Amino acid sequence: MKLGFLSKIFEGALSIEKTYNACDKAINQLRQHNENIKQMEENGEDVNSLPAAEKSALDEVVNNAITKATQLLNKESERNWPGVFREMHRNLGTIYLEQHEYDKAREKCEQLKNYGEVGRLDAEDLLQRVEDRETGKTNEATESAESDIPATER
Repeated sequence: MKLGFLSKIFEGALSIEKTYNACDKAINQLRQHNENIKQMEENGEDVNSLPAAEKSALDEVVNNAITKATQLLNKESERNWPGVFREMHRNLGTIYLEQHEYDKAREKCEQLKNYGEVGRLDAEDLLQRVEDRETGKTNEATESAESDIPATER
């Protein structure tokens, strides 16, 4: 009986770690992709000339991260992992921000507010980045540096 319980805990920890890694990979690849597009536009290159295989691989990584994070969030009624769930909402919000899906990012901000002071701070940070992107005023160095750092560690 004890081994079954420990096995379940270990399995959950592995799933969480895999989901964090998938989200980190997706966010990093989306940022790199967006930077490539920005440079192409600045150089007058056709953005549509990006290889289809590259875009397909990026979509696969992003969709995998969204799926894993959503599956983990679906366990919210079963598990008491508020920090994990808050970070998954933040990761999904950041993914949506990088995909320029600002309404979905705003939804994640609303959900983040349900996680106490840290969630509220994360929501304010993400919402500010969404608003900056929409208005075209971005400080990419700050945005890149702060976006992956939990509000409690800033």
